[in-house]
Amino acid sequence: MPNGIFLIRWDEVEGGIIYLKYPENLEIPNPVVQQITITHNFTESYIITEEKNWNSVSYYNENKEIIIVLVLSKFDDGNDYIEILEKFNQEIDKLTEEEKLRENLEAMFHISLDAFRTTDEVITKLSNEVAYLKTREYDYEVKFDFITKSNHLPVKSKILFLLTVKDFVKLEEFEKVINTKKQWLLSVLKTLMKNEIVGYNSENDSYYLRV
Repeated sequence: MPNGIFLIRWDEVEGGIIYLKYPENLEIPNPVVQQITITHNFTESYIITEEKNWNSVSYYNENKEIIIVLVLSKFDDGNDYIEILEKFNQEIDKLTEEEKLRENLEAMFHISLDAFRTTDEVITKLSNEVAYLKTREYDYEVKFDFITKSNHLPVKSKILFLLTVKDFVKLEEFEKVINTKKQWLLSVLKTLMKNEIVGYNSENDSYYLRV
């Protein structure tokens, strides 16, 4: 999650100096300020700065002669915030009054937080969906395993059930699950292949459903 945002301006005597920042209690080591200033070298560019105790993404606005720096948490990926920083840069270009700039700095920071929350919510939702699908996959595997071990189904049905659960199945796997002679198993597979229901992949020596 972003920790803050600040602007750097060039001073002939001191070098890079912090012009504005939000929140006001944001701690910014001076060596980092100088490093970011020197790295940009008065050239419009995006730079991600990652140090032991520092992580940020910045942009030099040549028109305003200002470096916009978004301070990130340790685990944030600066690439995720470049688009947001680009929007910040466009807003700064429109402003002429310092007070408006200060107000917008706070607004920009909260926008970055909203973007983080949105991304975090999407990732959480996807993680939950993946976990749910994995659970369902396991449930289906258990059910199909029960069906394939049943003595009431013909070999053909057991083969098709197993190929429904897995993308590819080797002959050895069929033999482990289906209690029948190898010769008969191969005969049924051959018939299914002849009828273009099952295919054979020679590269990984396995069978698959031709769907």
